[in-house]
Amino acid sequence: MTYNVSACLIIFILLEIWRPFYFLTDDNLTGTFPVLTEIGRHLKTGQSPFISDYLFGGHYDLSRDPGSLLWHPFYLGPALLSDTFARFWMLDITAFLYLLLTTVGFTILAHTLRREFDLNLPDLWLVFYTMSYVFSMYILMIGPSWITFLGNQSALPWLTLCILDKKLIRGTALVALVTLHQFVGSYAAMTLSNTLLLTLFALGITTCRKSPRPLFIWCAGTLLGLLLISPLLFHVLDGFAHTARLKGLSLDRNSMFAVPAAIFPFSFFFGTWTEPFSHAMGNLSLLTYPYLSTLLACAAAWCLVPALYSSSRWRPMEILCLAMVALTALLIIRPDTIAQAMQQLPLLKSMRWPFREILQFLFFFHLFLILRPPLQPARLRWLIPIYSIAIFLLPLPFIHSPTLSLRANDRFATLSGNADRFWNQVKLLLKPSDEIATVIDIDLWEKNGWAIPYTYLGTANFPALYQITCISGYSPTSPTDQLPLKTRPFYWFGAFSGNQLDDILQERPNLKVIIIENAYPLKLSLYSKDGTKIDLTPYLPQ
Repeated sequence: MTYNVSACLIIFILLEIWRPFYFLTDDNLTGTFPVLTEIGRHLKTGQSPFISDYLFGGHYDLSRDPGSLLWHPFYLGPALLSDTFARFWMLDITAFLYLLLTTVGFTILAHTLRREFDLNLPDLWLVFYTMSYVFSMYILMIGPSWITFLGNQSALPWLTLCILDKKLIRGTALVALVTLHQFVGSYAAMTLSNTLLLTLFALGITTCRKSPRPLFIWCAGTLLGLLLISPLLFHVLDGFAHTARLKGLSLDRNSMFAVPAAIFPFSFFFGTWTEPFSHAMGNLSLLTYPYLSTLLACAAAWCLVPALYSSSRWRPMEILCLAMVALTALLIIRPDTIAQAMQQLPLLKSMRWPFREILQFLFFFHLFLILRPPLQPARLRWLIPIYSIAIFLLPLPFIHSPTLSLRANDRFATLSGNADRFWNQVKLLLKPSDEIATVIDIDLWEKNGWAIPYTYLGTANFPALYQITCISGYSPTSPTDQLPLKTRPFYWFGAFSGNQLDDILQERPNLKVIIIENAYPLKLSLYSKDGTKIDLTPYLPQ
């Protein structure tokens, strides 16, 4: 245990040296960080932490939004650092706590399996497999930056440990506790996906052991956990019932994010090497890297070869884990038949990116490696993990910082304090009761979308960070009955298009509108319905 925890700490520190505040990027920066900052402010002043004063017109109930479930102590504790010199560390502290929980859970699970099956698995191999599982998801953490996925990642080893527990009451109680852990601070769609997949796993363990205990522990513990959290759960489900996402996604959008079967094995075995190869071939694209090509990067990938070719007898649990690996791989590739089936199922039809299945694939893959250690000659047994680690690590100095969106300007504006200084001046032009909205011309956005900084626009969830009331925000699961306007923003990050200007001013005549006049150089204006127009460009950092 000491070795694994120490390794987790060392790797985390190295990642922070490589990129300080590396969780403060992309969706974490534009969505989670501002909300967590406001939650911290409310906690310190004794207000409800789950009501936003600034998003979606203010008085927005975050507890009804499945995409804003930040109720876990791992969030609420670091949130108290908001408005302090350490505020930028909030997400990284949360991430480290989740990674530490994942490390401890996977270590205990591995030790339990090693003891139960008398596995010939040296401690160094156990450390390697544990760190591979914990940090193979670093691309997912840094790329789409949905930090809530770490809550689901940390739950998988603990829930598996509970299913395998031979003591009925202890196993049931622990399943209930981990179920609560998932629901109060994890990605809601992933929590549902974990529950469905682990039900199949529990059924498989019940079959392997020829005992109903594993399935009973899983079902009873899950039901107990749901019962305990039912007041909050019903509140969230009511909010989701009022979202546009409830209707599901089109078949095209459900299929377009699947990982092609031809790319899957290359992504798994070579991972981050794809980025320099793509540069050399001149076909680098957003979906090629990092999403399709490196999300499956795994430090222990090549250990699959000796595990499969091991001459040892196959145990039923090994076969079960390999079957779970195959099932999740199929869901990641997502053939048209799978996508069409998802379209017919409630909730599943609303799921888009296969991040859930990738995380589950990596978990069951590492669980399979634990159960089936290689039995080759000692030299070969040690050469394979060294080769596998090299494949995983060597490209890192030569690749870009992993990201799904290139918003370095927003990150710099936030960390440098430039955005704070901008809004402190702009707020002097607004009355306390004023609300803002942002309008961007469609042609201008299509040509310069990646370069336009959300921090200076009052879009995404940045209004909560800078204490500006905005009639929109960033949430794919915002309940429509809480939205102040019937006119929905044209852009996903909460901005309106030019042809929506008259509509939003008709609904909110006193609205102050930020209009982008030009991208290079950036020129902003503050516009009112009465015709008043103020040039905001002088307030921008020079």
